[in-house]
Amino acid sequence: MIEVNLHPSGGRRSRVRAPKLSLNLPGRGGGEGGRDVWTTVAVVVPALVILVVGWLWFSTRSERSALEEQIAVAVQDSTRLADLRALSDSLIAQDALIQERLRLVKSLDGGRFVWPRMLDEISRALPAYTWLTLVRRDAPLPDMRVQVDGIAANPLAITRFVRNLQDSPYISQARIMGSQQELIENVPAQAFRLMLSYASPEEPATGGS
Repeated sequence: MIEVNLHPSGGRRSRVRAPKLSLNLPGRGGGEGGRDVWTTVAVVVPALVILVVGWLWFSTRSERSALEEQIAVAVQDSTRLADLRALSDSLIAQDALIQERLRLVKSLDGGRFVWPRMLDEISRALPAYTWLTLVRRDAPLPDMRVQVDGIAANPLAITRFVRNLQDSPYISQARIMGSQQELIENVPAQAFRLMLSYASPEEPATGGS
């Protein structure tokens, strides 16, 4: 049997070739284009690094400056507060010293005229036909007591004397410690002894016998 091949290719099968993929990396046969890319990278990357480092340096420097300013302000405030604290302590100490001196002056001045005032009150309360023979302090301030001895014409004069003393704002108590009849130049009289307690002018006086 005779076979005749009428195909133009002469009976050979055509092979379809797949397209080849190629990647041209810079520097590998890229020519001028590859060298331009590497040049650009070599210029841009250091510039970026310099910019980043510069930004970090300026940012750190500004933060450091801000912190230094805050520290300086805090130191000034601390110094000012320390000065105010020292001034306040000094004023408190001076005030305490002044108050102590005032208390001392008041105590001295308050007791300076107590004894003359007591004598004045006793003299003002003394009724007629009554004579004093002794006026003596038995206790100092603040609880000063005064002993008063005298002679009266009769017991009514002693009672009137005690009532007058009780009306004084500077005498808190006027007590009769004793009384007895005596003859003075053949004249009967009533000898008596009183105990008076001083009352401060600021305190209300309460009389008692």
